[in-house]
Amino acid sequence: MPPNPERRAQLLDAAIDILADVGVGGLTHRQVDERVALPAGTTSNYFRTRQALLEATAARTVDLHWRRVEALRTAIGPLTPDGVRALLTRMISEPDEQTRRYTLARFELFMEGTRRPELRPLLKDLQAAAVKSATVILEAAGYTPEPEQTEELSRLLNGYVFSSLTLPGTNDPAELVDRLLRAYFPA
Repeated sequence: MPPNPERRAQLLDAAIDILADVGVGGLTHRQVDERVALPAGTTSNYFRTRQALLEATAARTVDLHWRRVEALRTAIGPLTPDGVRALLTRMISEPDEQTRRYTLARFELFMEGTRRPELRPLLKDLQAAAVKSATVILEAAGYTPEPEQTEELSRLLNGYVFSSLTLPGTNDPAELVDRLLRAYFPA
């Protein structure tokens, strides 16, 4: 019988939740089965090895990020420079719970990529989606960013988000966004 794509997505979404809750060390076939209340062995029927589960989880994370980029692209409409500042500030400082959990899982995958080179191509795709998100936002306000600018800006904002999640009480995000935009796109 061919694999059920809905079940596969359910398993991978549970794996993303596990990454957010307990980190990559807690991602096991058994934990995924328990998380979705399925019989033992279900996850291993879809992903034979832990490495296969980890790679599929990273691929699902990339897919979900690209979906968010597309949703952003269709929803954003034109923005003013002040609208870009407000949107970027809200995105990095006030994520909803689902976004916060997804971000924790994404950072877990990036850290694991330092030890598992086979994950790096997927993580490059994830970074490309983050860069595309930033490009969509900036272009909606009439900015014409160079690819290198958007890549750097994305990495800087990711670093801020990482710090905010791990060391709460960091600097004012609105001030940071304003400084970055002025540095990258002087009037």
